[in-house]
Amino acid sequence: ELHVTDWSENQKQKLAAAHEKAHELLAAVEAGTKWNLTQAYDIQKLMRVCGLEMSVRELYKPEDKPQFMDIIALKKTLQELKQHRNKTRIVSFTGTIDNGLSKLEKVEEELRRSQLDATELAQVPVNVLKNLEDCMNVQNVQAALVGNEEQINQQLASIEKCKEIRNIALSDGEMSIAEEQFYIKAQLLERLVELVRDKFRIIGVTDDENRMFSKIHEVQKKAYQETSAMKDAKRRLKQRCETDLKHVHDAIQKADLEDAEAMKRFAAQKDKSEKFIKDNQDKQDECWRKIQDLERQLQKLGTERFEEVKRRIEENDREEKRKVEYQQFLDVVSQHKKLLELTVYNCDLAIRAIGIIEELVAEGCSAIKARYDKTNQELADLRLLVHQEYLGVFRRLYKTLGQLVYKKEKDWRRLTATSAQPTFSLNSASKHLTPMQRSTVIPRRISTSFVLMLRKSCKC
Repeated sequence: ELHVTDWSENQKQKLAAAHEKAHELLAAVEAGTKWNLTQAYDIQKLMRVCGLEMSVRELYKPEDKPQFMDIIALKKTLQELKQHRNKTRIVSFTGTIDNGLSKLEKVEEELRRSQLDATELAQVPVNVLKNLEDCMNVQNVQAALVGNEEQINQQLASIEKCKEIRNIALSDGEMSIAEEQFYIKAQLLERLVELVRDKFRIIGVTDDENRMFSKIHEVQKKAYQETSAMKDAKRRLKQRCETDLKHVHDAIQKADLEDAEAMKRFAAQKDKSEKFIKDNQDKQDECWRKIQDLERQLQKLGTERFEEVKRRIEENDREEKRKVEYQQFLDVVSQHKKLLELTVYNCDLAIRAIGIIEELVAEGCSAIKARYDKTNQELADLRLLVHQEYLGVFRRLYKTLGQLVYKKEKDWRRLTATSAQPTFSLNSASKHLTPMQRSTVIPRRISTSFVLMLRKSCKC
């Protein structure tokens, strides 16, 4: 009886207190347990589980700074070309330079919103800009011929003046002066031929300077090869990132499904545990009424309760650990997803920037090619005009020399026919002249160069 009344009651109270403490411990575990685990999920595990190809070091990061100082240097070079000293050449390339500056500003604006390194990209149009500067340094053929044209005009004016003096001398009967002006005219025409011939030298110099741009298509081809290689590299990087993004999205969906299933299982197990504890409590109440007969069963049930509480605590620990690991997984995936998306964005931006540079290269090369073709056409037209001018001057010289030869032969025949009388008159008249007057009567000799030219013309 004492055992039933005293021991059982005391034991029941102690057990009730233990149950209360167990309930408080279970409530505290379920409400406030937090796991501070060592990091259970990192990028290496993510790459291994999801089968990712891109590592973190291959991806662009938010803290990366864009490198576009070389693009700014290209803008400065174009601005210097815009202030080029050869103003006649600037007119031909003003549109190209302005378009180039506009495109480089677009590239700079795109790069400022990225993490790209534009050092390699900025090297593509360097050769084009160098050829553009060299093309602007070529001297304009019209400007080069200005001095020659002035000398030709001076020679033509001198020839006209000599012709006027000769006509006046003929009208006054001053045959010696007329003959002297004829010789002077011949010398002026010789100089005129040399000046016209010098035009070919000036045109040849300009042609040599312009010939270096005949291979501008090779510069354009090389630039296209470089930009194509860079585009292909960025496309490959973008494709790899998009593949990893797809794997990451699939992993997130799979993890969400697993998390939902795990929470569902945990809730079901918790409901089952609550029901079990309640049933256990009811059975204990029944056992206390039958304590003497059911002491072993009570001990067994107590042991089962203890094991269940212990298992539940362990299960709760495992659940909290799983939640922390899942949250770490989400954090790692979120960070890596941002890096992948940022890399895709930078790849798109790089492709647009490369496309703009290709347009800059194409416009620069097209402008140089157009200027090269136009210069060749101008040189060809100018050569034809110079040939015509040379032919006209040569005809004038040939006609003048022919007239001079004809007159000399005519005078020679006339003097031969009447040689006796003029010789006697000359000898008798020269006795009464001073030495100075005698020297003016003697005909002047034809210059050696004129005689050579006259012989060549006579042979022809």
